[in-house]
Amino acid sequence: MRIKKVCKLCIDIGMLVITVLLMASERTGIVLHMFLGVVLFVLFIIHNILNLPWWAGIGKGTYSRTRRGRTILNVLLLIDFLLVMISGIMYAVGLHRITALLFLTLTILHIRVHWKKASAKQQN
Repeated sequence: MRIKKVCKLCIDIGMLVITVLLMASERTGIVLHMFLGVVLFVLFIIHNILNLPWWAGIGKGTYSRTRRGRTILNVLLLIDFLLVMISGIMYAVGLHRITALLFLTLTILHIRVHWKKASAKQQN
């Protein structure tokens, strides 16, 4: 595997592990929750930088139903992630919990949608 692919895979796995740990904030404590939130934010930024070619392709070419669905999912995930971060910083507990649960749901869908494509690329 090329280095970029290994880095992407490590970042993706790290983001997933941190997301699961963030959902257990009652067990980990608020300090670790905030620290992991910052780490997830940094990994999220890196993940999107590594996937800039995908973002640059928005609006180019033709859109099949699959491509349209993936694009909508990714944009919703980005918007929700920002809402999770903002509500966490504002300490809006109710909104933070709702957006975090939606983030978990969208993340699972994101992984499911990209799983075949990512695993096929890892074998090349």
